[in-house]
Amino acid sequence: MAKKKLRDQFEAGDLNLLPIMNLICLLIPFLLLAAQFIKIGVIMVETPRLSRVKSSQEKKKKEALALSLVMTDKGFYIKSRHGAECPEGVSAEKKLCFPKKEGKFTDKVLKDLQLHMWYLYASKYKDPSSYSTPEEKHTLTLIPEPTIKYDDIVRTLDVIREIPRDARNPPVKHSIPSSGCAMKYNKKSGGWGFTESGGVSVKESACMYFRVTLALGSS
Repeated sequence: MAKKKLRDQFEAGDLNLLPIMNLICLLIPFLLLAAQFIKIGVIMVETPRLSRVKSSQEKKKKEALALSLVMTDKGFYIKSRHGAECPEGVSAEKKLCFPKKEGKFTDKVLKDLQLHMWYLYASKYKDPSSYSTPEEKHTLTLIPEPTIKYDDIVRTLDVIREIPRDARNPPVKHSIPSSGCAMKYNKKSGGWGFTESGGVSVKESACMYFRVTLALGSS
């Protein structure tokens, strides 16, 4: 009987968790106040992408000078990516650097054009950094209007091709061969090219703009 009463008393009892819960509730604020929170610093770093690398390379790439000679019914107009390339003191508002004389491309007009083209070639844009490629130094775009005579186009091509023998601004450094800026056929290579005269290539001693692109019907 005594064991049965003890078992009944034990089974009837409940565990009182209220004091423990009260203690935990009191400890939580103190734990939060005593805790140390880690501050995380974020540095925004942009990784180099392929598109950005290409764009930076394109910016570093040299721009072409894009030298052009325009032939109109009024005369010659010279331009580049920098704008008009007329002689000093000549207004480029009318897009005319060398006007015709008596309505013609006279020898005097062509001579003045040749001397100025030599100044651009040998003085103003003599630095290789002015060009996108070494070949561009000898490159020019000729833009004649549809009304320009074929004979005047050919005479202009001959003038801008060769260095003027009487150039003074600047003076010519090398003696110009009698044949001028002329290519010769090489039997060994089976192609046309420039020879040497006095240890200097004819291309450097006699030629200006021999790589000419003819752009018809545009200006």
